[in-house]
Amino acid sequence: MLFETHAWVTLDNAVAIYNVYSDVLVATIPVGTNPQFPKRTPDGTKVLVPNLGSNTVSIICTSTNQVLATIPVGLAPTSVAIDPTSTTAYVTNSGSGTVSVISIPTHTVVSTITVGTGPVDVTIARDGSRVYVSNSGSNSVSVINPVTNTVITTIAVGTSPNGLAVSLDNSKLFVVNSGSNNVSVISTATNTILSTIAVGSNPQKIAANPVNPVFMYVTNFGSNSVSVLSTTGLNVITTVPVGINPLGLDVTGDGTQVWVANEGDSSISIINTNTNTIAAALPTSFPPRGITVGRVGSALSPSDPIDLTDPYQLEEITESVCIIVEKVYASCQQRECFPAFTVTLPTGVPPFTFVSMTFANGVIVPGSVVITPIPSRPNFSRVQFTIEIPYTLTLRDSTGTLFTVTGNLPDINKDIVLYFPPTRPEFDFNLRIETRTEVLTSPLFTTATIQLAIGSFVITKVTGIVQLLVPAFGFCPEPTACEEFPVIPENPCLNFFDTTLTPFPSDFFPPQLDSCR
Repeated sequence: MLFETHAWVTLDNAVAIYNVYSDVLVATIPVGTNPQFPKRTPDGTKVLVPNLGSNTVSIICTSTNQVLATIPVGLAPTSVAIDPTSTTAYVTNSGSGTVSVISIPTHTVVSTITVGTGPVDVTIARDGSRVYVSNSGSNSVSVINPVTNTVITTIAVGTSPNGLAVSLDNSKLFVVNSGSNNVSVISTATNTILSTIAVGSNPQKIAANPVNPVFMYVTNFGSNSVSVLSTTGLNVITTVPVGINPLGLDVTGDGTQVWVANEGDSSISIINTNTNTIAAALPTSFPPRGITVGRVGSALSPSDPIDLTDPYQLEEITESVCIIVEKVYASCQQRECFPAFTVTLPTGVPPFTFVSMTFANGVIVPGSVVITPIPSRPNFSRVQFTIEIPYTLTLRDSTGTLFTVTGNLPDINKDIVLYFPPTRPEFDFNLRIETRTEVLTSPLFTTATIQLAIGSFVITKVTGIVQLLVPAFGFCPEPTACEEFPVIPENPCLNFFDTTLTPFPSDFFPPQLDSCR
């Protein structure tokens, strides 16, 4: 299993966490007073909860179910929107007429933006280029430039605007007008109203289906129902009865379920989006208000096989993507060591001191490759080639003058066996190498030379350009910190060749783990 999918539901001074596919209550986390409408970060590592009664925002770590930080914001915060990079959050302060801009990594408010009266909801364009805020007391929507954190225009809409959602193609903004019982559809290109859609009584929030761009869902607090909207026809397709007084809602990443928080009867309605019927109803310990649904963290390892029958793994796959890519068919690792590599000192005033030595990625010497099929091993070949690794050595003489010496390490001659898959004669395979080279010991100076021990890790690859069909999971997670290279004793090559003492560097293949730093 690559990840789990949870629903975070705000109750009375707490957040209840449910496993979406088993409907089991996982945990209940205390937060601030009167929490409102939470939002999960796109990378799945955190959930931000605005606490209306505490004037704070709680940040929850999804992997540990613990509150990482509590951030003071403006008066009566209600809703949160998070940018596509999961680094910046926008919080509506309904009592202050402002939006607090939060740096998620540092847990600090970095800016405060004045908007209209009574801002209650906020959303972000799919490309992150605009932030939209509904001002319930001003009957308007403020459009914010997130680069400058300034309001660039204000759009008049219906009475008491509330929930906001942007279409998947980023062309339309849908605004729920609680006092007008309708939804304003705005062109994001022109900031003008395209249409108005009548819905139920006292509508509250809206959510888009992340897989099917045609559908959006609106909670009707006074009608005890959810309106299913068409983003193309700009009309109501059907109405689904739910619990009493539905407020917040969200759609699972696979687009198959809508989770609806019913404040009036302390329940959660789960809608099957294929049939637009109630698939399940869950009781809650207190009246629920807001809800956010999604996976917990990122895929643990992109190399793990994907189980196409497991909904946990498929939940965040939004499409199958055909890409042209250089596929690695075979690879192997080796290492080379030069225990006494010597460079002649430049003209200068001795004594010299060592400043640095850097290395470029190794290259295969043109014309040196010889590939000979092995008759006794089908699809395997003897591969012979020569590698050059350029270096740049920087020294300082006694006057403080810097000297730069460039050159190549001694040629590395390879004679190895590699797999070449069977294919049509016209298919071209490429032989590629990747190296990482390091100075292993302190340099030794003589009157005319500098001597260093140098080790190089080498990966040889057989690649070919192909078309691959891959599931799209989103952005790759941040890699962990690099491993410190161990101190090498007097005989550097002895430990360098010991795979236990000097393992192949992990940052060639960085692990992909979730983190709540």
